[in-house]
Amino acid sequence: MSRPAASRDRIAEQVASEGFDLTPTEPSDDDYRFIAGKVAEHGPPIYYEEDGYEGRGEENAKAMANLHVYRHVVEGLDSWPEVERHLKTTPGVAENLGLEKPRSRETLRLSWKEQFEDENTREAIRCLAWDLRDSIGWGMDGVLMAMGVDDQSLSYPEFSEEGIRQSAKEDAYERIAPILYDIIDFERAENASVPFDDLADYAGWLARRQDFPESMETYAEEQGLDEEPFDPETFRRAVRNKERERVVVDGAVHWVKPRAHVDEAEPNPDQYDSWEELEEDGVDWSVDLLDDPGGTDDWHSTMEEGIEQFVAELKEEDIIDGEVPVCIDGSIRSWHKHPEGADKRPDGVYQESYFETNYGWKDLTANAIIDGRSVVLANVSKVPGDRTFQALKYLVDRARDLVDVECFYADAEFATVQFCRYIDYINEYYVFRKGHRDPVKEAFKDFTGKADWTDYTMKTSSQAGKGSKEHDTTLFAVEKRGQIGVKKGEKRDEDHKQAGLDDFQMEKPEGQLTFDDLVDDEDIEYVAFVTNKKITSSGIDPALDPKAHDNEHTVWGQAERYRRRWSIETTFRQVKYQFMAKTRSRDLGTRRFFWMVGILLYNGWATMNLLVQEWAAQTFDDDETDPPVRGKVYLEELANFDYG
Repeated sequence: MSRPAASRDRIAEQVASEGFDLTPTEPSDDDYRFIAGKVAEHGPPIYYEEDGYEGRGEENAKAMANLHVYRHVVEGLDSWPEVERHLKTTPGVAENLGLEKPRSRETLRLSWKEQFEDENTREAIRCLAWDLRDSIGWGMDGVLMAMGVDDQSLSYPEFSEEGIRQSAKEDAYERIAPILYDIIDFERAENASVPFDDLADYAGWLARRQDFPESMETYAEEQGLDEEPFDPETFRRAVRNKERERVVVDGAVHWVKPRAHVDEAEPNPDQYDSWEELEEDGVDWSVDLLDDPGGTDDWHSTMEEGIEQFVAELKEEDIIDGEVPVCIDGSIRSWHKHPEGADKRPDGVYQESYFETNYGWKDLTANAIIDGRSVVLANVSKVPGDRTFQALKYLVDRARDLVDVECFYADAEFATVQFCRYIDYINEYYVFRKGHRDPVKEAFKDFTGKADWTDYTMKTSSQAGKGSKEHDTTLFAVEKRGQIGVKKGEKRDEDHKQAGLDDFQMEKPEGQLTFDDLVDDEDIEYVAFVTNKKITSSGIDPALDPKAHDNEHTVWGQAERYRRRWSIETTFRQVKYQFMAKTRSRDLGTRRFFWMVGILLYNGWATMNLLVQEWAAQTFDDDETDPPVRGKVYLEELANFDYG
């Protein structure tokens, strides 16, 4: 994380005031070795028997104490992986601290946890680091000042077991908890006797436990309550009524399913003489995509307002400060028959033959990929009769309202003439998978090698009296490896449909070869894509680990970028299996509520990790993908966090 310009200027002024004719520079290995030597020279006294270090860990306690002082003195060592990497890449530092060799992150963590578990000892190490900063940085030698280290930046970091500054985590919780707390309200429900925050707390507990709303007795026991705070039916009614409409039928108040607008120029009446008269209006569960997303008059708009606030937090910290790729995909969750055996399918369910139940609930989502993490930008819960193009157009427009889009990525089911033409019309880019129908197979006949491209015209099927519509694009393809849509080592989730591209994994030959070196005479099975981006060459297979190669306008480069779609499919799995409560309800509004809570909890988790990474300057090894704050830990700490 770079130092703000104002801070750099202030440091430069300090340097000048101390009589140094220099500006802050990048530290050298000699600087770090000098600091390590000073730490060892003035390190904390260790008395093995008196202080009880005998048998407490295998590491030399004196050397490890020096190391812990050193990591508090040197700026930027904000995690155990960072400390490990620093020791291994800076020769002489470990030796100057008294260590025989650099230590691993696990050894460092265990040392802090076991050797120096006493809080008084830890505080002594922090205070010694502060004193040494004075003598090393702003005394006679002035090394830290020359390196550009701010003398007020020491904040006594407390490392958690995950290697993250606890202060950064707490700051992140303070930013995201109020969003979740304030946005999930029940303003439409008639629940004056039950505060809405109690309902929100219960919704969060259900998501954390992935339990059913009928679990109130367990909830009361876990919370240490003398009695159940409210009846489960009160909660269900509050959730259900947010999506419903209040009407008077034959003199009595009822909450009914959202009604279809018989006359668009006139609002539906709120009083009916009979149920028969009400039924004449019909039912319409479709999401109003023209409504203000911040209106919060239903769970869809509530979700969109929460999403907008999370994006605002990321923009405020400049984590979103440029164009980002946006991925569009669908999630279909299997519908299971009611336990009592009712066969009539509920509102909003699609027929999907690949499910054992034959039916499923369908959502479309647009996600931004930010620093390797997926953040939900928009969601549409579809119902039979909704036009897919209108839902996709809403996702695209909503994404563009929130971020600057680098390119839209989507699976083959969205690669339609109408959708591609719309993205062209709004001057955005797209890369979509393309199904292998006859025109695509015909184009493959002219393809050579493991990657190729050509100009291509997409066409719609001819309709009576209307003819077909066309769209000029670029068709490109790469060699298919493994099962498309399923990562290596994974199987398709039987209860959750997903699609994507394989990993492009292969053995790396020695040296760097070009595409022409790899062409063989065997038939190649391709994976096809369409794009409106400029393609100028096949490029180099990323499995060959090309160096200094610009792949922006190459076939392999665009195929590799498409792999980022996996982040959105990981999002669907995490929402469903980590952040979503269970329900047996056949009511579509209730199911939309639990899906909304899952997405907002997921977005809070993704936002928190991005904030923590930024604030704690957390960096990962290339093969390390675990988040700084795990989902389970996030849910538990969020439940206990006092956000007022």
